[in-house]
Amino acid sequence: MSNLFVGLMSGTSRDSLDGCLVSFNNGLKLESFKTINFSKGYQSSNDIDFISEEITKKSISLVKELIFSYKKEDIVAIAFPGQTISHSDEFSLQAGCPENLTKALDIPVFADFRNFDIARGGKGAPLIPEFHKYLLGNNTKNKIVFNIGGIANGTYLQETSIKLASDVGPGNCLMDSAMRMFRLGSFDKDGGLASKGVINNELINSFMADMQELSYPRADDISAYIKIVEKHKKQILNQRPADALCTLTELTVKKIIEFIDYCDHVDELVFHGGGLENKHLMRRIAESSSIKIKTIDHLAPSKYIEAIAFAYLAYKKRAVLFK
Repeated sequence: MSNLFVGLMSGTSRDSLDGCLVSFNNGLKLESFKTINFSKGYQSSNDIDFISEEITKKSISLVKELIFSYKKEDIVAIAFPGQTISHSDEFSLQAGCPENLTKALDIPVFADFRNFDIARGGKGAPLIPEFHKYLLGNNTKNKIVFNIGGIANGTYLQETSIKLASDVGPGNCLMDSAMRMFRLGSFDKDGGLASKGVINNELINSFMADMQELSYPRADDISAYIKIVEKHKKQILNQRPADALCTLTELTVKKIIEFIDYCDHVDELVFHGGGLENKHLMRRIAESSSIKIKTIDHLAPSKYIEAIAFAYLAYKKRAVLFK
């Protein structure tokens, strides 16, 4: 009986493509998962044609690897979010061709998740709160589930109801951007460099002032954050790299704490996403909040939660079907 869904995900950091094979018939069952890298230059490219061809080609390759040991007729559909290029409350642009996926793989494809949501009154992001509710809704606890990718978003669950879901601020994007500015690589491994720095209060106050008009709920376009960091590029480069990274890490922490303070009666904080790899960031969040924090890994691997979540949205038919 067909009950398997493939979920794919390339986040705003564009560091790799994650994929999973899952079923939801009797609770979440993760059959397989895998990550593959993109071609050189993908992460920093602004060429939409190249991005579209690359995300499509890599997605086809990854799906083939995920379903290699399974019968094709057991795969219900593929969840293909593509690669977000730009996003607003009115329209979201994703690179990637779902028609080419279904043609190459002979499997139905769910895609255009964000515009599907916008057309029904949503903001197109964040999209995974429904999956957070499915996986973590609890009759006795209020929780905030944070996903820290390039952008950080939060889902406030009051027991089994979604009270609020919103992007909350930069996740890894500004730290990664600073690493590239200093030509030190694409990311600060474990937050090691940031952990040796000192916070520049003048710089962090400037960033906070630029973001003070942001309200909840909202869907952030990563380009807006990149414009802010470009605005302060001279100030950033006048810092020691460690101090700049320490300051930008603290900005992410402050925006997460700001969202926690906005929500009432929170019993537990649950985290997933690439930000978990930044040990300094996670340590600062723990030090800045009195609420117990945990990861989602006891239920499913944190790295693959977004891919699983998009498979769930396909399972719930929350996207356009191509077949």
